[in-house]
Amino acid sequence: MESIQIEAYNKNLHGCKILCQGPFTTKFAPIMESIQKLREPFKKKILLTNATFSFSKYISLQYDAVFQVKDTYDWTLILTYITYAPKPLLIVAEDIVIPDALWQKINKVTFVNMTSTYVSNVRPYDAIFFSPMEELSSYTDYALKILQAVYKPSYSQKDHKEIIHELRVASAGICWTRHEEDATGNIYWYDPVMNQGDSLSNKQMSELFNWLSHQLNPH
Repeated sequence: MESIQIEAYNKNLHGCKILCQGPFTTKFAPIMESIQKLREPFKKKILLTNATFSFSKYISLQYDAVFQVKDTYDWTLILTYITYAPKPLLIVAEDIVIPDALWQKINKVTFVNMTSTYVSNVRPYDAIFFSPMEELSSYTDYALKILQAVYKPSYSQKDHKEIIHELRVASAGICWTRHEEDATGNIYWYDPVMNQGDSLSNKQMSELFNWLSHQLNPH
C-alpha cells in the first residue's frame, strides 16, 4: 500500500497565486517569509477588501493602493491599476469573491487570497494553505476534497485523518504546492505564525479609530 509522506514546508512562492483557506483567527500561514525576495522587492502592494477601512486584518503592510470591492465596476478599476502599475506586484485579497476571468489578465503578480468562504475553483492556484484544524469538522472534509482534486484522487479519508491528527498534536497546518516538474505537487506541514507583515502605521491606526468612532456613534 502506498504511504503518504509529508515534508516541512520551505518553498519560495514569489510570483505565485496563493489561496489561504480559512477561517484564520490568530494563527496564519507563513506567507510573507515565502513570497518576499530581497533582490526583487515588490514595487507596489495592493489590498482588495470589502471592509470600509484601508488595512488588512490578515497581513498588515504599508499598502500603496486599497480597493473596496463591491461590484463589477470596481474590478474594472482594479485591472486598470494592475495593468499600468510597475511590476512585480503583491496583491492581497481578503474575504472577497475572485472572478475567474481575473487570472488570465494578471502576470508578474504575487496574488494572495485570504478567505473564510469555501472556494470552488482552485485550479488557478499554485499553493493552498489550510488553517490549522483544531477538530474534525466539515472544514476537514472540505480540505480532503480539495487535496483529492489537486494532489491525488487516491488520497483517502484514512490518510487525511491520520495526518490531521498528527498536525493537531503538533499545532501545525497543512498545505499543498504545485511543482514545476509535477503539476500534482505535494502536501506539506507548516508552522503557523501569529501575525504577518509590518505593524500598523499611524495613518492606519487613525483610520481604525475613526472607523470605530463612527460605529459607536453613528449619529
